[in-house]
Amino acid sequence: MGVPSSRSECPASVRHDRRVVALLLQNRGRLCLLRRSSRVASDAGMWHCITGFLDSGVDPERHVLIELAEETGLLRCDLSDFAAGPVLTLPGGGGDWVVHVYVATARHQRVRLNWEHEDVCWVPWAHAAGEGRVLVPWLSTLVAETLSQINPCT
Repeated sequence: MGVPSSRSECPASVRHDRRVVALLLQNRGRLCLLRRSSRVASDAGMWHCITGFLDSGVDPERHVLIELAEETGLLRCDLSDFAAGPVLTLPGGGGDWVVHVYVATARHQRVRLNWEHEDVCWVPWAHAAGEGRVLVPWLSTLVAETLSQINPCT
């Protein structure tokens, strides 16, 4: 995935298999970052947020909560708030990706990782790329676009 080009509704030209959900999970001013395991097809060893492919006809909000449970073991009741963010169009891999972004605050930082991830850290966004963490290329723009939409004064 590349970087967001703009906020948009889902263009008709985007293939259904190029739609994803992303969840920026926070707790006490820290963002939950997950390191991709060597068993995944893309971005192995890199840090990113909760994501998942969105099948045609599936509700993005419902699906991002499924991804949350699968990737962290957290349920909706573990969140103190949950909100839809922007729908972003990101170029990459020979076409555009449509990313339905959500933002949530976890009541605690206890997570249970599945096979997709080998590590987790909770870090202030300003320090996300510190301590040798290599972020997926699109994450910085996704965070900036989302936080500017949710809190325009930031």
